[in-house]
Amino acid sequence: MNKLIKTTLAILLLGLMLFSTISFALINSVSALTIDSVALVEEIQPGKTTKIIIGLDNDSDEDIKDVSVTLNLSDVPFAPFDSASEDSIDEIEEDDIEYVEFEIIALNNAQAGIYKIPVTINYVQNETEKSKDSLISIIVNSKPKIDVNVGNDLLLKGQDNEFFVKITNKGLSDAKFLEVEIGSGQYDLLVGNKQYIGDIDSDDFDSIKINAFFNNNLGDNVNLPVTVIYRDDLNNEYRDVFNVNLNLYTRGRAVELGLVEKNVNKSYIIGIVLIIVLYLIYRKLKKRVSK
Repeated sequence: MNKLIKTTLAILLLGLMLFSTISFALINSVSALTIDSVALVEEIQPGKTTKIIIGLDNDSDEDIKDVSVTLNLSDVPFAPFDSASEDSIDEIEEDDIEYVEFEIIALNNAQAGIYKIPVTINYVQNETEKSKDSLISIIVNSKPKIDVNVGNDLLLKGQDNEFFVKITNKGLSDAKFLEVEIGSGQYDLLVGNKQYIGDIDSDDFDSIKINAFFNNNLGDNVNLPVTVIYRDDLNNEYRDVFNVNLNLYTRGRAVELGLVEKNVNKSYIIGIVLIIVLYLIYRKLKKRVSK
């Protein structure tokens, strides 16, 4: 019986030692170095540079040495700028955080969006070389650049006018869900004050038609408040306010400047027609008398 107990205890002791060995190996195989934070010095835009600062946390109970961090930029629209795609740290003490820094540039054709950059971390822990792969996310954002202007439509006082307001996107990203709102002013709008356009791609434009009446007592210039509401590729909403100058003319002034043809008086035309008719009748009667 004692022999059985001794054998059982020996087996249990051997199992415990084996379990401890496996547990220790598993614990050591788990990386103690993790990415604690990722920060950009400033928002990155196409054709612009920024610095990426990555915090590395050593949460083990021993120092980690010869740390190198490499960014894999081959499949993303970024490139190193005035620096390499690798940075290193000699040592990160236990329970400490150290930082690596990279300066990158976004390519001119980079579209707004979220990009994942593969990161490889190599280091030495307990005299053993280790490697870890991870991902960081970088957001490229480029606000659409909206411009508003009015064409060369002739606007006359004292009558209804139809003219167009042109909305141009001069930015590098598209403007989405774009809506135009015309503010109140020294005019009477003959249509609604809100018009929906939709999307305007980069380096493209669209127009809305305005019908308005301008009183005769107005000056030669009138301000047209235009608010453009839209979203970018990341669904951020913007409201841009423009004050567009409209040049107004009386019909007489427009005639003087040659902007419109002078209206010929109807009675004058009728008088000329009557003279011609009377002249023809006179010639006909004269021929009869001469016969």
